Amino acid sequence: MEKAAAALDPVRYGLFCATYASMRVIDDFVDDEFLAQPAPRRAADRPSARAVVEGWRTGAMAALTTGAAPAKGDRFQATLAALAACHGVAVLDPAPWDKLAGAMQRDIDERPMPDWTAFLDYAEGATAAPAAVFIEILALRPAAGGRLASALEGPAVARIRNAAILLYLVHIMRDLAKDAAKGAVLLTLPESLFQEIGADATSFVARAAAEPALVADVRARVADYAGRFLLPALGELTALDAVLAPGDSAILRGLCEPYIERYETFAAGL
Repeated sequence: MEKAAAALDPVRYGLFCATYASMRVIDDFVDDEFLAQPAPRRAADRPSARAVVEGWRTGAMAALTTGAAPAKGDRFQATLAALAACHGVAVLDPAPWDKLAGAMQRDIDERPMPDWTAFLDYAEGATAAPAAVFIEILALRPAAGGRLASALEGPAVARIRNAAILLYLVHIMRDLAKDAAKGAVLLTLPESLFQEIGADATSFVARAAAEPALVADVRARVADYAGRFLLPALGELTALDAVLAPGDSAILRGLCEPYIERYETFAAGL
């Protein structure tokens, strides 16, 4: 996404950098600082980690809705201050930050993901929300009051949800073996998928390195599920072509199409 955003004009690129960084810091905190710890340490740190995410949510919502700067010494002071500066430049929907916080709290709680319905609920915050921010930035145009505002009708997430979930599933397929090597806690796949192969996430992780065929089996099952998002995703991109400026549409397609082609190539080989 960073490479695609580099083609934006300076103002929107600055907005992208601030919004992307504001979301990246909380995702990095959860993945690299909290989930990377041993289970006993995670259990002990869970209340404080939840407070960190809630503090981030509160700060992000204030920055986006009123332009309020974070307090001195805030853990995320630099990125929240940059986000607050966006308020004077553009009208941005704060809902994606709220959705992302919900997904991060789910990670911290290590809540079970029993089925694909639970996966989709998680993906709304973990992947559709950040994608919606990018689409909204692509659609920003001068508006009354001197600020930029989205040219889209309704929430941006409704225009990119399927494509975002498809790209997320391609990421999961691509990184499955690498993520398994880091432990079950980083596998964002439903328990029902592992049950289909007579396993669970923990036993899959234990066997993955020595059984490439097992990894290939799980990857194929993810690809099978991902197929239901392909045509809706292509439809979303076509619909956005009619709304976005040609250059902005090209940026979006330059981001999405390599992943779609990777999915189609993999699916064709199954």
